[in-house]
Formats: sequence, structure tokens, C-alpha cells
Amino acid sequence: MEGCAIDEVKEYVDARYISAIESCWHIFEFPMHAEKPTVYHLAVHLPDQQLVYYNPDDILDEIVDREASKSTTLTAWFDANKNHEEARQTTYNDFPQTWVYDKKNKKWTPRQQGFAIGRMYFASPSSGERFYLRTLLTVVKGATSFEDLHTVDGVLHPTFKDACKERGLLRDDQEWIQCLKEAADMQTGSQLRTLFATILLHGTPTSPHELWDQFKDKICDDLAWKISHMYPNDPDPTPELIHDYGLYLLDQHLMQGGKTLS
Repeated sequence: MEGCAIDEVKEYVDARYISAIESCWHIFEFPMHAEKPTVYHLAVHLPDQQLVYYNPDDILDEIVDREASKSTTLTAWFDANKNHEEARQTTYNDFPQTWVYDKKNKKWTPRQQGFAIGRMYFASPSSGERFYLRTLLTVVKGATSFEDLHTVDGVLHPTFKDACKERGLLRDDQEWIQCLKEAADMQTGSQLRTLFATILLHGTPTSPHELWDQFKDKICDDLAWKISHMYPNDPDPTPELIHDYGLYLLDQHLMQGGKTLS
């Protein structure tokens, strides 16, 4: 009836059918579901950015100082690699196959029986450094710290992304370079800005800064005229001003797609 509220939960309960076999299963308290093999959810977080669980009435200082809040399956993996030489032969994702995570004591111990698989939490390419951290964790064995993951052949790289590049885990940007080269010969600056924003929104360029540096003059080739008309007293804007205005307009495009340059 029009205007009548629909209680979907009540409708589901009223319509549910339980057979005699299922009823007996409930009466004898047999397990209703099972999971085999055991699946470990493995945390993926940047330094000091792990999830913290607390009650609304807890004191903030106590939450920050709580050791249980600082330890995760990832930090415990670092500790296991520090303390056990045999642990250094396995990647983080495969660690549950040979080690068991003790939730109470927040540490990994050698597996004595059974089998389990690990599944790291998802990180999209747009999540930045967390995505590159997750990529490194799929291939690096025996890391003892976040800094150790940054290090490749004895060289400490400033970001996880740089470490991924050095290990050859990222594709180059040749497809985007070729796309922008072809477009630059036939499209206006305004069209190129739209194209570049589309690449940033829906593509996964490895080095967007380098793409910008390579094509910024083409992307901004119509902005000197626009700026000179906006500010008649400054008929000859500097390249820095032109590029800054181009970045501003590019940011406007990205905001329409729910993102920003940052």
C-alpha cells in the first residue's frame, strides 16, 4: 500500500523456510559453516598508520602508549625476521603457511601442524605509497623494518615507489608518452589538459611528475594568451606562472573526478 513502511527484515524472517534436516542440525548444535584452509588477513599499513581499536571512553594518552595498538601482523613479521633466521626465507604473503600468528602475544611462532594461506588487504594504485608497500611485500623476503623494504642492493631509497622502480616491479610510461606525443600534434592545450587529467584519473602512470615535465609546454600552450588577457598589465607572463596556472586548471579537472593533484 502507498505510504506503508516495508519491514524487509520481518519479511525475510516470515518467509524463511527451515527443513527437517536443517532443524536437526541446529538442535544438535552442529557447526553451520566452516573455512578450509584457514585464511589469515594480513595487515598492510605505512609506518605508524596501523588501525587502532579503542573504546570511546578510553583516555587518548593510554591509547597511544598501548603496545597492543602498535603491533600488527606486519610489524610482528619484521620481528620474526629479526629473531629467527629460518623466517627470512618466506615472503609476508606466504608466511602463514609455515608460521602461526599468536593474537594474544602479537607474534609469529613456527607452525607445528595444519595449513593456512595469507591474504593481504587490498590497496588500489591510487592509494599511493601503501600500494607500493604492498607490491614490495609480495616479493621481498626477510625484511626486518620498513626501511629494509626501502633498501635495494644496499641503497636506501626515499620511497616505496622508488624501491619498486629499482626492483623492476613497475611498468614504464611509454604507452602514456606515446599517447601524449600523438595528441600533442593535433590537439589544443585545453584538450591536452583534459587528456592528461583522464590519464591521472583512470590510468596508472608510474611517474606522473616526469610526464608533466615532458609535456607541460604543450599542455599549457594556450595559457600565455589567456593570462595576458586576464591581466593586461602583465602581457608577457613567465613560464613558471603559465605552468602554475596549468596545474591549477588540471586540478579543477581532477576535482570533478573526485581527486586532486595532491
